[in-house]
Amino acid sequence: MSRQDTSSAGVSDTDDTSGGLLATIVPDAIRRNFALKFGIVLVVMALSVGAIGLLATDQVRTYTENQVTDEYRGVAAQEGDIIEQWFERNRLSVQFVSSSSVWTSDDAADLRAELRNRKAGLSADVANVHLVERQVVESNIVASTSLSAGTNVSTVDRGWTTDTEFNRAGEVVHSSVYQTQAGPVVGFMSPVDASQNRYIVIEYSIAGITESLQGTERSAGGFTQVVNASNVVMFDEGPDGGVGDALLEPYASGSGATKPISDANDLRSRDREAGVVATMPANSVLDEKYTVGYSPIEGTDWVVLVHAPYSAVFGFVENVQLYGLAGTALMVLLIGGVGAALGYNTATSIDRLTRKTDQMRQGNLDVDISTSRIDNIGRLYDGFGDMRDALKQQIDEAERAQKEAEVSRAEAMEVNNYLQEKAAEFSDVMEAAAAGNLTQRMETDGENESMDRIASEFNGMINELEKTVGQLKSFADDVADSGDVVLTSAESVRDASEQVAESVQKISDDAYDQKDRLQTLSEDLDHLVETLEQLEAENPEVDMGDSLSEFRTTATTLQEAADTSEDMMSESETVAGAAEEQAAELNEVSSRAERLKRYAQPLGDILNRFETEAEHEFVFSGGPSQGLAEHDDE
Repeated sequence: MSRQDTSSAGVSDTDDTSGGLLATIVPDAIRRNFALKFGIVLVVMALSVGAIGLLATDQVRTYTENQVTDEYRGVAAQEGDIIEQWFERNRLSVQFVSSSSVWTSDDAADLRAELRNRKAGLSADVANVHLVERQVVESNIVASTSLSAGTNVSTVDRGWTTDTEFNRAGEVVHSSVYQTQAGPVVGFMSPVDASQNRYIVIEYSIAGITESLQGTERSAGGFTQVVNASNVVMFDEGPDGGVGDALLEPYASGSGATKPISDANDLRSRDREAGVVATMPANSVLDEKYTVGYSPIEGTDWVVLVHAPYSAVFGFVENVQLYGLAGTALMVLLIGGVGAALGYNTATSIDRLTRKTDQMRQGNLDVDISTSRIDNIGRLYDGFGDMRDALKQQIDEAERAQKEAEVSRAEAMEVNNYLQEKAAEFSDVMEAAAAGNLTQRMETDGENESMDRIASEFNGMINELEKTVGQLKSFADDVADSGDVVLTSAESVRDASEQVAESVQKISDDAYDQKDRLQTLSEDLDHLVETLEQLEAENPEVDMGDSLSEFRTTATTLQEAADTSEDMMSESETVAGAAEEQAAELNEVSSRAERLKRYAQPLGDILNRFETEAEHEFVFSGGPSQGLAEHDDE
C-alpha cells in the first residue's frame, strides 16, 4: 500500500501530523540525521530537567526557609512570653503586698518583721522587700529586709524610686536592672493605699528568669538577651544558661546591629508578637553571620533578642539546597549518559538498517537483514526482512502471472473472435424477429455455454411469442365475428323485451279498471245490505231470512276480488319494470359489442403483419358466437 493509500485509509504519518510545524522550521540537515535529532532532544531534556530541578530546589529551599523562619519567630515569641509572664506575676505580687493597711504603722520592728513574713510568702526570685517613704527632698527606707531603717535610697542605688510618679492607687512600676548585694535585680514599686508617700518596693533577682531562657539549648552558639530602649542589655543568657557577661553593657553599635530593636518597636504599633532578621553581618554581636529573632515585651520598652549562628538555624535549608542541586546535576548527568549510550546504539542500528534498505532499493533483495535486538528496532529489522521476503515472493508470482496472462490473452482473443461471430449471427436473427419474422431461430454449436444458453432462451422466447401471436390472430378474427352475433342477438332480445313491457302495461291498465269496478260494486252491495238491515230493523214483520247473509258473503267476495286485482296490478308493474331494465341492459350490451367489433378489427390487422407457422393458429371452440347462438335458441 502506498503512502497515498495509507492516508486515504485513515492512517497518517506521525511526522506529517505532529511535526508539520517543526518540519517548516527545522533545517533538513538536522531532520535527516537521527543521531543529531536525538542529541538535540537529549540536550533539551537535560536542560529542561536541570531547569525544573533548579526551580523545584529553589521552591523547596524557599518553603523550608519560610518554615525555619516561622519556627524561629515562634521561638522569639515564646521567650518574650516567658519574660512577660514573669513581669506580670511580679506586678500582681507587688500590688497585692502594697494593698495591706499594715504599712501605715510607725513601729519599725513590726514593719521589718511583716516585710520578712511577706518575703517568705513570695517566690524564690525575691531578693529584698523595702518600705520607702518619700519626702520633699529625699526618700528614706522605713523598713527593709536587707537595709537599715532611715537609709537614704540614693546612697544604695535605689534613686529610681524617687523619680517615679504614680497616677492611681495600686499602680505598679518597675525599674531597669541594677546591681545589689544579692546580685542583679529588677525593682517593682507600688504605693500604699492608706499613705500616698509610702511605697512597697520588691526587688526580684534576674538569675531565675535568665535560667528559664532557652537560647543556648535550641542551637549551638545561641543565646537570648533582653535590651531596653537605650540599647542596654537587661538580661543576658550566658553559655552555661546563667547570667552572661554582657549584662548592663551596651548591646551593639551601628544601625545594622540595632535593626532588630527598631523592628521590634514597630511591632508594638501593629500588635504583632515577633519577627526575624534571617541574616545579620558578622562581628556586630557574633563573630560569624547570625540570625536574630525579636519580640517586644508588653508593658515595657524592652525587647527580647534570640541569637543563633546562621549556619545553625538555616543549615538544614542550605543542605536542602545543596542536595537539590546535587540531585539535579546527577539527574542531568544520568539523562545525558544513558541517553547518549541509548541514542548511539539506536542511531547505529538505524544507520545500518538504512544502508541495507538502500541496497534493497537498488535491487539487491539478497541483502542480510538481521539483528540480535528484540526491541522496537529489532522488530523493525524483522519487518524489513519480512518485507524483503514478501517482495521477492511477489516478484516471482508476478513473473508467473505474466506468463499465465500471455496464455490467457491468446485464449481470450480466440474467445473474443468466436463471440463476435456468434453475436453477429444472433443480431441477424433478432433483427428478423424485430421485423416480424417469428419463424427465425438461433443455432447452438456447443462451443460456448453462455452463448448456447442465450440461443436456447431466445428460441424458447420466440416460440412462445410465435404461438401467442398466432393465437391472438385467431382470437381477433373470432372476436370480430362474435361481435356481429352478439350485436344481432342483443337487438332481437331488446325488441322482445319492449313488446313484453307493452303487454304487461296493457294488462296492468285492465287490472286497474277491473279493480275500480269491483270496488264500486262492493261498495254498492254494502250500502244495499245496510239499507236492508235498517228496513228489517224498522219492520219486524219483514223477514229477510238468509238473503242478508248471502248479500254479505257476496260483498266480501267482491272485496277480495278487488284486492286480488290490485296485487296482480303490482306484479304487472314489477314485470314491466324488469322488462324495461332488461331492454336497457341489452342496449349497453349492444354498445359494447359494437366497440368490441371496432377494436378487434385493427388488432387483427396488426397481428397479420407477423409471420408465423400455420400450426400455431387455431380456432376457439367455445367462443362468444357459439355461446350467443345457444342463447338465441333458448
